Amino acid sequence: MASITGSSSPLILLDNVEIPSILYVNPDDIESITVLKDAAASSIYGAKASTGVILITTKTGAAGKPSINYSNNFSYQNLSKKFEMGTINALKYSIDAMERVGATVYGAFYSLDKASYEKAKEWHDKYAGKLGPDDPTVYGRDWYVDPAFPTRKYGLRTYDPYDYMIREWAPTRTHNVSISGTAGKTKYTTSFAAVDQSGMLKPGNKDNFTRYNAALRLSTDLTDYLTVRGGLMYVNRIKTYPYATNSTTADPWLYMYRWSSLYPMGYDERGYPIRSPWSENEFANRASMNRNYVNANIGTTLKLKNNWKVDVDYTFTTEDYKWDRRGTRFTAANSWVAARERRDAAGNPVYVNSEGKVVSAGDPGAMLAYDLAYETYTANGSNPDHIYQRSENRFKHTLNAFTTYDLNLNTDHAFKFIVGSNLVTNNEKSHWTQRTNLLDITNPQFDLAVGEITGGGGEAWDAQLGYFGRMNYAFRNKYLFEGNVRYDGSSKFPKELKWQWFSSMSAGWVVSEEAFMQALNPAISFLKLRGSWGVIGNQAVPPDLYVSNMTSSESTWIANGAKVIAIGSPAIRYPSVFWEKLETLNGGLDARFLNNKLGLTVDIYKRTTKDMFGALSGTTWTIGGSAPQLNKGSLVTKGYEISVDFNHRFENGLGINLRANFDDAKSRVYGYTDSRIQGSLHDGAVYGDIWGYVTDRLFQLDDFVLDANGKPQLVTLTPEMTKYYTNGGGRTYLLKNNPDGSKPVYQTFLENSASFDFGPGDVKFKDLNGDGEIDNGDGTVDNPGDRTIIGNSTPRYNYGLRFGADYKGFDFSIFFQGVGARKIWGEGFLAQAGWHVSDGAMPATFVNDYWTPDNPDAFYPAAYSNGGTANINNMQIQSRYLLDMSYLRIKQLSLGYTLPRETSQKVKLDRVRIYTSLENFFTWDKLRGLPIDPEEVSGYSMFNTSNYNMNRAGVGVPTYKSASFGLQLTF
Repeated sequence: MASITGSSSPLILLDNVEIPSILYVNPDDIESITVLKDAAASSIYGAKASTGVILITTKTGAAGKPSINYSNNFSYQNLSKKFEMGTINALKYSIDAMERVGATVYGAFYSLDKASYEKAKEWHDKYAGKLGPDDPTVYGRDWYVDPAFPTRKYGLRTYDPYDYMIREWAPTRTHNVSISGTAGKTKYTTSFAAVDQSGMLKPGNKDNFTRYNAALRLSTDLTDYLTVRGGLMYVNRIKTYPYATNSTTADPWLYMYRWSSLYPMGYDERGYPIRSPWSENEFANRASMNRNYVNANIGTTLKLKNNWKVDVDYTFTTEDYKWDRRGTRFTAANSWVAARERRDAAGNPVYVNSEGKVVSAGDPGAMLAYDLAYETYTANGSNPDHIYQRSENRFKHTLNAFTTYDLNLNTDHAFKFIVGSNLVTNNEKSHWTQRTNLLDITNPQFDLAVGEITGGGGEAWDAQLGYFGRMNYAFRNKYLFEGNVRYDGSSKFPKELKWQWFSSMSAGWVVSEEAFMQALNPAISFLKLRGSWGVIGNQAVPPDLYVSNMTSSESTWIANGAKVIAIGSPAIRYPSVFWEKLETLNGGLDARFLNNKLGLTVDIYKRTTKDMFGALSGTTWTIGGSAPQLNKGSLVTKGYEISVDFNHRFENGLGINLRANFDDAKSRVYGYTDSRIQGSLHDGAVYGDIWGYVTDRLFQLDDFVLDANGKPQLVTLTPEMTKYYTNGGGRTYLLKNNPDGSKPVYQTFLENSASFDFGPGDVKFKDLNGDGEIDNGDGTVDNPGDRTIIGNSTPRYNYGLRFGADYKGFDFSIFFQGVGARKIWGEGFLAQAGWHVSDGAMPATFVNDYWTPDNPDAFYPAAYSNGGTANINNMQIQSRYLLDMSYLRIKQLSLGYTLPRETSQKVKLDRVRIYTSLENFFTWDKLRGLPIDPEEVSGYSMFNTSNYNMNRAGVGVPTYKSASFGLQLTF
C-alpha cells in the first residue's frame, strides 16, 4: 500500500522501455526479471517508480550460428474450486425461513410452499442423478401451476447452473518460435508467439481469447566507439464473448448464482429455450475487444573514451483499442411471467399427469397443462437491442539520454557518475457510438438499425520530465556508497508546483572482504550489510485534482424551439495540490554460506507517504459536490522480507534447489481525516482494520423462558429490559436471567427487520463494555459500544516455497504459495447466510449446517431471509462469520525430461525437452466449503475494476486450475 488516492502499481520496464502490463510480454522472450523496491535503487527511474520497478530483460543473440527455438504448450483449465451450491436442501432452508415469519409462499418467478417442497422431495428421490442438463423441462413432472393461483408457477426440479454455464477443461494452445544469433558485428533476435484460449463460459461457444506476439531486436557495432540498436514489438490481443447485456458491473458469473435452484435452464418440452442466463448467452451475438500494441525503439551508445559513454534511446508506443458490441433481442419461453394454459389444435384444454404425459381430464391425478409463453421479451431499443462501437488510441513518446563516466584511482577507489534526462508524454483519444432498434438481429450493423443514435468521446494527455544524477563509490569493493538526485516535473500539478527535487542514498559494507572474515570462508562465503534512504515523488494520481472542470450536456428543456445546453457547476477543487512524497528507509543483509550453496536475504523497511491526497474535512454534499482533494496526512508502512535459497549437486548427479520467502507489513494512517467514526481512516488507524461485534455463540432453547408447549415466549419489551425497547417492533423472545440472577442482555438494537426477533439458533453477541446492552455506542472509535477491531483485510504473513530437482535429464519442480492471515467481511449470497432466501442461490455449506432444534451445534444461524440487505440481524459484521482468507496453494507442479544430447543430435537438434505441469490444482483454505476462492475478494473483470458484480464477495471470474503438457526444441 503506497497511496490511498494514487495507484500502487509498479513501473514495468521491458529492456528499459515502459510497457502497460506484463501480460503484453511473451514469456519465452524473457531472460531475467529484477524487482527494485527501495527508493535508492528505483529513484533513477523517476516519479513513475514511486511504488517500485519491475525490470524485464529479453534474450539477445549469442555468438556463433543461429539458434532456433520452438516450444508449445497444450493446457486444459477448470475452476480451481468447485462451486457447491444447495439444491433440495436449499429449499428446506427456504421453507424454514418462510415458516419462521409466518409466510405461506416464497419466490418470485417460481414459487415455493410447503406442499410444493414435499413434491420437490419426491422429485428428488425419483429423478435426482437421472435427469441432466440435456433433458428438457417438462410440465407436470418438473413444475406445475395451481389453478387457484394461475399466476404462480411452482418448481419441483432443481437445477445446477454449473452444468449449463461452465465448460470444463477448456483448452488453450500456445506456440513459440524464436531465432537468434550474430552476423558479423550484429546481434539479432526475432520471436513469434500465438495463444488461443477457450474460455470457460459454456453457452454460445463465443468465449475465447487470442494473443499474437512478434518482436525483433537488433544491435550493431558500427565502429569500436559507436553502437546502434533498435527493436520492434507487436502484440495483438482479442477477447470475444457473448454479448448478452451492456452492464459492466455484472456478468454471467453473477447471474449463475443469483437465483433459486428452482429456476430452469435449458429447453422446455417443446424444444424452446427457457429464459435464463444460459439462454441469453447461448443466443447472444458475439462481442469483441481488440487491442493492437506497437512498441518501436531506436538507440545508440557512443564511447567517448574507454571509461566514458553516452546512451540515447527513443521509444514510440501506440495502442489501438476497438470494442465492438453487437446486440440482439431475445426470444424464449418466458419463465419470468405467468404461464399460459395449453390448448390442443381444436382449442380444448390439455391435461397431463405427474410424469408430464398427456391424459384425459378424468384420469386420476390429471392436471390442467400450462406452457411458458414463447415470446420476444426484449422491447425494441432496450438493452441489448443496439449496435455499439468504441475506439481508443493511446500513444507515448519516451526519450532517455544519459552519460556514464567511470573513474578508478589506483586500485582502491572506484567511482561511477551518471547524469541524464528522461522525458515521457502520453496522449489518448476515444470515441463511441451506439444506435438502437436493430432491423436484423442476426446481422447487427449501424445501417441496419433505426433507433436513437448516441455517442461521446474525449481526449487526455499528461507528461513528465526529469533530470537525474547518480554517483557510485567503492573502496576496495568493501565499502560502497551511492547517491541520487532528481529534479522532476509533472503536468498533473499546477504550474508553480510542477517541479520538485528528490534525493536518495544507499551504503553497503561487504564484510566478507575483510581480512578477519577470511578464516570463516567457505562457511560464510559472502556477507554484505546495507542500508538506504530515499524520497520519490508520486504522480500516479488523477490529472485534474486542481482543475475545476465543468461538464456540458443537452438538457430536456426547450427554448426558442431548441433544447437548452446545460453546463454543470464547477467541480470543487483545491488549487494548490502538489506531489505526494514516498520516503523509504531500508536496512538489510545479503549472505551466502557453505561455499555459496546457501543464501539468505533480509530486508527491514519503513515507507512513509507524506503529503498524501485526501478529502477536505468538514464538507457535506449540500455544497453541491464531493469534497476537494488536497495534500494532507501520511501513510506509514513498516515491514520486512526474508528469503532463503539452497543449491547442491550430489556426486551421483542429483541436483536440488530450494527457495523460500516470507514477508509481512502493516500500514497506519495519520492526519488523514478528522473523523473518528468506526471504520474511518482516523489518526493512527491500521489500514484494512475491520470493526464489528464479537460473537459469543448461537442462542439455544435453554437460554429462553419456554411456555407450556416448550416454545419461546414472544413478549413486549419494557424500558427495564432494554433502553432499545421500541426496536424490532417492540417485542422479543423472553430470556432467562443469568446464573447469578442478574438480568439478561437483550439485542433488540440489532433487530433490523420487523419480522426478526433474536431467538433460538440466532447469534448471541458479547457485551464487551458490560453495560447490559448490545450496541455500537455512538459509532466512534472513542465510544464503540460493543464493537471492536475483529480483523484486517490486508494480506499478512505472505510466504512461498519453491523446490526443484534434476537427475539424468529428468527435472521436477513444485511451488507453494500462501497467505498466513487475512480476513474480509463478505457480502452477497455466497458470503452471508440468509442473504436472499426467497429468491436466491445458497451455497451448500449454508444449507447443510444451519441451526435447527435437531442440529443445535451448527455453525450457521437459524434460517431467515434478509431480503438482499447486507449486515443486518444475524449477519451484523461480527467475528464468527468473518471470512478467513488465509490459504496454502500449490501454484505449480511440473515434471520434465530432456533427451541426452547425443540422442537429440541424431535428429539434428541441440536440445529436446518434454514436460507436463499442473497449476493451481491443490488449495487448502478455511472457508468451510464456501464457493469463494481465497485469492479473490470482489474481483475485477475486463469491463470494470470497481463495483464488479456489485462487490458481492466471491461472485466473479474465479481462479482457474490447469493441466498442461508441451515440447521444447532447439535447433
